[in-house]
Amino acid sequence: MNDKTFEELKIKVEEWAKDKDLLHSENADKQFMKFIEEVFEFKSEMDLIHILGGNELNSHDMMLEMGDIFVTLIILCEQLEIDPVVCLEMAYKKISQRRGRTIDGVFYKQEDLEGME
Repeated sequence: MNDKTFEELKIKVEEWAKDKDLLHSENADKQFMKFIEEVFEFKSEMDLIHILGGNELNSHDMMLEMGDIFVTLIILCEQLEIDPVVCLEMAYKKISQRRGRTIDGVFYKQEDLEGME
């Protein structure tokens, strides 16, 4: 669909946010709430697909809502001077070492499983 990398799009979102005067750290709380709003909009879209009996979890509307989540998160990261790519690398390093099991679609860490037994 598009040849732009995540990094290129991240820079474009940051430029857009700067043009809209959104990149102020004192507004991070408001931006966080915008991020949460977008997460709930995504969930509503996901629920609608299930209610209608569809299997198109990659529908245009769901993809658009997920994109909105990325946009709000990128802006929040910029406001907080956090590099989202570094955050993702850190999280992957942590999860790549995890052991555990998936039960009913949820991954449980080994130490959590031991507490459940």
